[in-house]
Amino acid sequence: MHPTIDRVSIIEIDDSVSVSCKISQDKFGIGTSSGKLLIYDGDTLLSSTEMDSNISGIVRIGENLITATTNGLHAFASRQKWSLGIDSGCDIISASEENILVADGSGGVIQVHLDGEVTNREVIGDITGLICSNYNEIASISLANGSLLIIDKNVQIIHESVVSDDDTETISCMVFREEGVLLVSRESLGMIIDDRFQNRIECWHPNQGLIHTIELPSRVTAILATKKGALVGCIDGKLLSLEVGNNQIEEVINFDYPISNIIEYQGDILVSSWFQVYRINNSGEISWSFEHSGLITQMMILDNGNLVIIGESPAGSNPAPVILLDPDSIPYLPEGDEFNFEEISQGSSEFAGDLSQEEIALADAPPMAISETDDLMSALGEELEIINEEKVVEVDLLEDLSSSARAINLPPIADAGEDRTVNADEDETAIVLLDGSRSYDPDGTIESWAWQNEKDKIIGHTPMIKVKLPSGVHTFKLQVTDNRGASTTSMVTIRIQ
Repeated sequence: MHPTIDRVSIIEIDDSVSVSCKISQDKFGIGTSSGKLLIYDGDTLLSSTEMDSNISGIVRIGENLITATTNGLHAFASRQKWSLGIDSGCDIISASEENILVADGSGGVIQVHLDGEVTNREVIGDITGLICSNYNEIASISLANGSLLIIDKNVQIIHESVVSDDDTETISCMVFREEGVLLVSRESLGMIIDDRFQNRIECWHPNQGLIHTIELPSRVTAILATKKGALVGCIDGKLLSLEVGNNQIEEVINFDYPISNIIEYQGDILVSSWFQVYRINNSGEISWSFEHSGLITQMMILDNGNLVIIGESPAGSNPAPVILLDPDSIPYLPEGDEFNFEEISQGSSEFAGDLSQEEIALADAPPMAISETDDLMSALGEELEIINEEKVVEVDLLEDLSSSARAINLPPIADAGEDRTVNADEDETAIVLLDGSRSYDPDGTIESWAWQNEKDKIIGHTPMIKVKLPSGVHTFKLQVTDNRGASTTSMVTIRIQ
């Protein structure tokens, strides 16, 4: 058990949080799945605005807060400044210093100026990722088929990495380093023979294009750009450190579950994995851990140093609260994990394992004579008679073991089904049944199911759900929880070709 810290405050939310954004000082905004835009100063609610639909993104440009919904864009300062309707909705939003890029629901990228004027729109394709660089006026786009695009300020393609027609790839993370160098994590199923690594980080220069590729042991789930390279979190729980231009990879630490967020803080690293947040020092040791009631999906450091943690609750539970932590709080061992001990020096003879002089004398003494033995057996017989007169308490050992077994809760067995390859229809999509009905609990019942997609978003709460998928590789995670609160997970990969 690792040391933990106390929370600074807790914010109860009556709806699940879909997106979040740091504003300034202790202020931050969150968007909910029901369409509420909530602005907080610490744990104090400053404003609550009902939007027209689900909030899919929030970005900040200067003093302006731009929210994206399934109906369009909305800009706020001290009040709402403008709205821009987008018929196909806003799937993803990202921002540079003066412009907003939006991936709409019909495969287009829309460029919007800070004043709400649309300056450009280009049809790109089925977009799964969009991120603007803070260092120059470029952006990167990932597509459902695994292709990568880098565009300039006029939404024109300057670099393109297209997947072969007879192969399938997926892009899980993208992040820009200083000077606009893009780090992108890619996974290839290796359906054709070439020199690409199955799991890799690619480095793309805005002018030179692809400059370096680093092979990784497993699929990437989070990336933090550093001065020397990057810290990479993997689906198998490994936190890796790598340098751009160097193929050497250092394993910092290995957790039990996939890593969802990595943040740098005062020379240390804050990492979220499953329900836990860890502070890792520069020696790779855990300084403290904190357990959230929900599956951690988002984290951010405010200007005052507080850490905001946002999680998603298991199916059937109340929405997870938003937690504020001070990472510099003094760690302590949770109650029940503290213990006292007394060291025994090597110079002490007590409990040192040596025989006393009396014990040595008894060991060297000759055996007792027969008469002495008879006297001893007689004395023992008298003692045994006294003991036998006492009431004997019978113990049912089997019943004891049965009671102990009932007190132990065995976790449920999650089964998300077999990995599959499915042929796409003419529109390059396929409807797939995710079947977790073979999950069971050996000593109870399963109370809840939770299906999650590759972005850790919960998409279903029943044993079986149908999903419509585009061409590509898709990974889903099933979490089952039994009637006594124990949970396990299983993963399944679906390839649409």
